[in-house]
Amino acid sequence: MTSNAKIHDCMPCRVSGCVFGCMTGCFSTYLFRIVTVLFLLVTAAPLQAQQVLRFGTGGSDGSYFPVGTVIAKAINERSASQHKDNPLVVVPQRSSGSVLNILDIDRGLLELGLAQADVISLAYLGKGQFKGNEMAGNLTTIGTLFQESVHLVVDADSDIQSVADLAGKRVAIDELGSGTQVDAELILAAAGLAPADIKPVYLKPVDAIERMRYDMLDAIFIVSAHPVSGVERLVKDGIGRVVPMNEELIQSIVDEYQYFSAQNIPEGIYSNSQSIRTLSVSAQIVVRADVPTDAVYEITRTLWSDSTLQSLAAAHPRCINLTVEKALQGVGIPLHPGALRFYSEQGVDVSGAPQ
Repeated sequence: MTSNAKIHDCMPCRVSGCVFGCMTGCFSTYLFRIVTVLFLLVTAAPLQAQQVLRFGTGGSDGSYFPVGTVIAKAINERSASQHKDNPLVVVPQRSSGSVLNILDIDRGLLELGLAQADVISLAYLGKGQFKGNEMAGNLTTIGTLFQESVHLVVDADSDIQSVADLAGKRVAIDELGSGTQVDAELILAAAGLAPADIKPVYLKPVDAIERMRYDMLDAIFIVSAHPVSGVERLVKDGIGRVVPMNEELIQSIVDEYQYFSAQNIPEGIYSNSQSIRTLSVSAQIVVRADVPTDAVYEITRTLWSDSTLQSLAAAHPRCINLTVEKALQGVGIPLHPGALRFYSEQGVDVSGAPQ
């Protein structure tokens, strides 16, 4: 699908082809959200005693949804056992990712969300696609989780060896409103390519990977923690390969945008005999500024507990070495007071965190 419309993850959309707008979410998705919250309100605890927080994650084929689900489960279980009279109930919700999560937090449709650091910074400052919609008053962060790698996957039989070679090619840059779209357009511009220089296709990774199997795409941008299972399968089947970025392009982007870092995807991840040079950006938890301090303190404390870290490590390889000492790396917006309180108690240096 190459238009603004998109089919959402929910089954009613798959059946009906629902296209209720890419930036606000479809009717059935929001109906599902409402029903889920009402169910939890009725079944989990007395109505007046609950604190229900909606948590935007990502698509089921990426890293955000499984990671967000593990975090929500850990918070709910710990809160139910330790705060029986006033438990937190965190409801993980699928979404198209970073941009929609931030927009929904700003609109008051979510309290928490996973997002890329670059998208968070642009939204906070009201720049880029958020121009004229500065969100500084509503956005704070809990901290950084892990680094996400920029994958440029191309047809194995193509002559594409660099970003510049994408001129005139059919390139999937994820769904409209995704963090990957933001990154892909920035990287293309740094390589001297305007949007009109490629044939952009707006598809979530799972659908783009399927199209590449049928020779319907030349390249795919994917921003996700490695390994990405769909990319592994493309490479294993001889259909795709991951292209490294040249050092000059990487350095120009890192110099201009502080939230990007140079990264090597280790050898063997995608049957590669050498490491793959690319860019990375951190995945962070954004929280609406008006969420109570005590609630965010409990969320942060649970997030960095040994049991939650073990569950996260089992959920995704990029979560294996998470440590609280690295929680503030790449943070570009203010910490929520609840998170600040937790880190201060733990002796984490918060002097460099934005105020």
